[in-house]
Amino acid sequence: MPSWQHRLAVLFLRLIRRKRVYASADNLHASLPRLRKAGPARPTAKMQRELDISRRELDGYEIYQLAPKTQLPSGHLLYLHGGAYVRPISRFHWRLLHELVLRTGYSISVPLYPLAPEHHCEQTLAFAWRAYNQLAEQSEEPPLLMGDSAGGGLALALALAIREQGQALPQRLLLICPWVDLRMQTPVDPVLAAQDPMLASAGAREAARLYAGNWPLEHPALSPLCADLTGLPAITLLAAGKDLLGAEALQLADKARGQGVSVDLQWAPEMIHVWPLMPTPEGQAARRYLQRVLLAEGHY
Repeated sequence: MPSWQHRLAVLFLRLIRRKRVYASADNLHASLPRLRKAGPARPTAKMQRELDISRRELDGYEIYQLAPKTQLPSGHLLYLHGGAYVRPISRFHWRLLHELVLRTGYSISVPLYPLAPEHHCEQTLAFAWRAYNQLAEQSEEPPLLMGDSAGGGLALALALAIREQGQALPQRLLLICPWVDLRMQTPVDPVLAAQDPMLASAGAREAARLYAGNWPLEHPALSPLCADLTGLPAITLLAAGKDLLGAEALQLADKARGQGVSVDLQWAPEMIHVWPLMPTPEGQAARRYLQRVLLAEGHY
C-alpha cells in the first residue's frame, strides 16, 4: 500500500486541480501565458551554497552545470526536464538534480531547451544535440543521458540521433516515466484516466501537436517508440501504473529487449507520473535507486 505521504501528495494534486491544464486543448493554451510570464525555476540559494554551479548560453538558451564543490566529478550526465514540451523546468527538477549531485558526485548539465509552441521538435532536438556534443567534448567518456516525462522522450530521441550519426553513445539512458509515443494511440482505461492526478489525454495531445510542428507524430524524434531501437545503450526505465504514459513505457521495455537492448525496468503499479521527483518515501526510494545506478556507471 502506498505511504500516507504519497496518498497526501496525490490528494494535494487533486485539490489544486493539477491536471486541469491538460483537461482540454483550450486549458493548455490558457496556461501558456502564465507559464511564460513566470519563466523557468532557477537553482536555489541552497544549491548555490552546496554545489559548484555555472551558467552559460547556447543559441540564446541557458545551460546550467551542477558539480560537486569538494571533489572531481565521478561522471557526467545531461539531464532533460519534463513538462510536455511546453512547460519550463520546475523546482522539483532542481531538487532531484541537487540530490543526485550530492549523493553521486556527478556533474550534471541542465539545458533549458526551446519549448513549444514557440519552437518545434526540429529546433529542440537540434539544440539538445548541440548541448550534448558540448558536454561530450569536455568529458573523457560519453556523458550519460537522463530525463523525465517529455525530457525522457527527448533523451531517447537524442540517443537515436547520436546512433544515426555514428557518434559514441552514452553508456546508459535513465528514463523516468518517459513520453515515448506522442501519437497516444493506446486506449486509456477510464479508471486509469481518473486515477492519474497529473495528466489528461486532451491537453497532452494538443501539446504533442504544438511540439510536432510540420513533422508527423509517428516520426521517431517525436515518438521514439516507433523507431528501430537496435544498438541503443542500456536503459534504466522507471514507469508507473497510475500514469497515462505507463502502458507505452512497458511497450518500450518490451520492444527494446526484443531488439537486443538491455532494459532495467522498475515498474511501480501504485505510483503516479514522475513519482521519483516527489517528496515521499516512494520518491526517495526511487531516487536512491537512480543514485545506485549512477554510482555503478561512474568511471572517473
